[in-house]
Amino acid sequence: MQQEAGEHAQAPEAAAAAPPAPPAEQQAAQPAAQEEQKSEEELAAIRDRGKAQYGCTHYRRRVKFITPCCGEEWWCRHCHNKAKDTDEQDWQKKHELDRKAIEELVCALCDTRQPVGTSCAACGVEFGAYSCLKCRFYDDDLSKQPYHCDDCGICRIGGRENYFHCATCGSCYSMALQGNHQCVERAMHQNCPICFEFLFESVDPTTVLRCGHTIHTQCVRELEANPNAVCPTCPICKKSLGDYGRHWRELDRQVRALPVPPEYQGWRADILCNDCSHSSTIPFHLLGLRCAGCGSYNTRRMGLHTADGSPLENAGRLGIPGDAAGGGGGPLAGLAPNLAQNLLDALFAPAPGEEALDGGEEEGEEEDEEWASGEEDDEEGDEDDEDDEWVTDDGEGEEEDRGEEDQAAAGGGEQAAGEQQPAAAAGAGEAAQPQPQQPGTAAEGAGGGGAAAQGMQ
Repeated sequence: MQQEAGEHAQAPEAAAAAPPAPPAEQQAAQPAAQEEQKSEEELAAIRDRGKAQYGCTHYRRRVKFITPCCGEEWWCRHCHNKAKDTDEQDWQKKHELDRKAIEELVCALCDTRQPVGTSCAACGVEFGAYSCLKCRFYDDDLSKQPYHCDDCGICRIGGRENYFHCATCGSCYSMALQGNHQCVERAMHQNCPICFEFLFESVDPTTVLRCGHTIHTQCVRELEANPNAVCPTCPICKKSLGDYGRHWRELDRQVRALPVPPEYQGWRADILCNDCSHSSTIPFHLLGLRCAGCGSYNTRRMGLHTADGSPLENAGRLGIPGDAAGGGGGPLAGLAPNLAQNLLDALFAPAPGEEALDGGEEEGEEEDEEWASGEEDDEEGDEDDEDDEWVTDDGEGEEEDRGEEDQAAAGGGEQAAGEQQPAAAAGAGEAAQPQPQQPGTAAEGAGGGGAAAQGMQ
């Protein structure tokens, strides 16, 4: 029994003392691995030749397209479209490149013309660090984090992990908007309402507004810089771009500090709120018309009634230039710097039409001076003769007749002015409010706005 135990104890020791692999086999395996590693490095060096050294102002790539429309070599579709469409003077020759119709490429390093592929068939160089044969898209700049979205059907930038595809809106949106935005059917498949560029394939940053509509980020900044509005609004639906509660409270304070003039007291306005779509009838005020539902001043006046309840005709369309089709609840545009003085000027300015009743068409200060001195142009007579009639005794009868006509016209002007002054004041109730405190971009201040992924091709 002890002998058997000893034999069993010696077995593991024998196994542990097994000789290593023959040195000849190790020496044969090492050169093969080194050769394989060397060939991989050489192939990588060949593929990366000229990386980021070729391309145009839009993309870094090592390949040119043979455009099927005109048979020419171009770096990208943007270069082609600018020359053949934007800058082309002959409208019959204007055209754009269909990138998915491209069938031939030219290597930028060896000038070999070949079918579409990811690398050159002749010299082996890669056409781009990122390649997409579906979109015919190549780019050596991986910092853009390009990726292909099958649902969009194009390549986009920003990283696949940072965006999701919204099936309703029809585009890739930032993950911050997932479950946190207002869906609009195919919102990105339209032109920017400001610059009219097609948003779906635009390479410029795009912002999703709180209302769900989309617009270029730079165009949003231009809207925010516009002083002739009660607040920046969506060009499509007129909803506010952000949360302007603080600005509405400041307008409330100004309304309390500036009471309605006696001649407009008791007037009431029918309004429609652009933000909450609530309709209401509220007391009329020249500074703005506040929604009874949400407190917003981004309202549209639909009607106006005097103190006795009589409606004013065209009350929803009256206003100073820039007050389009009754839009906006405020009466006076851009009054923030000198609010009180401009308001007084607006209240006591001559009603529209008074100048026409007193002196016909306005032709500037020179004509006003002529009326003050008693001079008038005569198309059929001589100006010198007419001036003599006004200063000689022979013209006394004519001067008296003209004096009677002026008195009659003045009387009629005062009566017409009395009738038109309320209507003019009613029109003033619709122009834009003082400039609001500007928030950041819609993505920052909208509470629901965000960015859409940019197109790449």
